[in-house]
Amino acid sequence: MKAIKRIIGIIIIISCLAGQDLQAQGRSGNRGVKTSHRGGNHVGTNHYKGGRYRTQPIYRNPHYRYPRHRRVIRTLPAHHVRVVYRGLPYFFYAGLYYTIYNDGYIAVLPPVGVRIAVLPVGHVRVVVGPSVMYYHSGIYYMEIQGATTEEERYEVIQPPVDTIVSEISADAEEVMIDGNVFYEYNDVMYKKVTLDQERKGYKVVYVKENEEN
Repeated sequence: MKAIKRIIGIIIIISCLAGQDLQAQGRSGNRGVKTSHRGGNHVGTNHYKGGRYRTQPIYRNPHYRYPRHRRVIRTLPAHHVRVVYRGLPYFFYAGLYYTIYNDGYIAVLPPVGVRIAVLPVGHVRVVVGPSVMYYHSGIYYMEIQGATTEEERYEVIQPPVDTIVSEISADAEEVMIDGNVFYEYNDVMYKKVTLDQERKGYKVVYVKENEEN
């Protein structure tokens, strides 16, 4: 009986040691693997610390649209302008738009219809047929004739197809379609074109319809 008990004890010890070894291998195999937040309107930002990754969820309000690269600031510039459109607040400064995010502000894309009083410095005048537009940081504006207030003189619009600009936003995303390279930003698809022997430009080839109208 003593021999049998000794044998059983040895088997139990070997089993425990084998289980611990498998757990250690599992922990070792999981090191360096990035995790992502599940579902919802969150974007996971991974931070590496002490041999482990932790995911910091970034909540994004589904009522706003965001650039490809996340841009968060702690305080707004001193001379920003507050604009409310369909109940949503926007803060405009130097061609960029922000909204409230936790204890700071996050960059967003303005919807078609937002109006401002003064165009941002550095805007470019663009003429397509009878239409005159103003372009800055990937956003197109048109002057509203007979605007009721001076604060609503320029309105965010969608450009017509065949509009050509010399530069597009750095946040534009490269898209490959049938072997051809396009660039998408703010629901507008561009194709790189040659303007002359020395200059390149970007031509609007597709514009997503505004679903709010």
